[in-house]
Amino acid sequence: MPYVNQPPAIRDIFTALDARISKLETAGRFTIPVVATDPTYPRKGDMWINSTSNTLKVIDANGTIRTITLV
Repeated sequence: MPYVNQPPAIRDIFTALDARISKLETAGRFTIPVVATDPTYPRKGDMWINSTSNTLKVIDANGTIRTITLV
């Protein structure tokens, strides 16, 4: 007897959706560290907020420090 490819039960669909939503709701948040002085040895991809100069700093893929002034 051939097997008929049937869609999954509605309960299985909702269980899978509930699991995915739960992971999103309990995931760790991304936060940018606030520091008084810039790090000595920043790496590509690092970002931080300098509380002294009130700026957001990001090291881009080329290693260049990009500065964004916060208002």
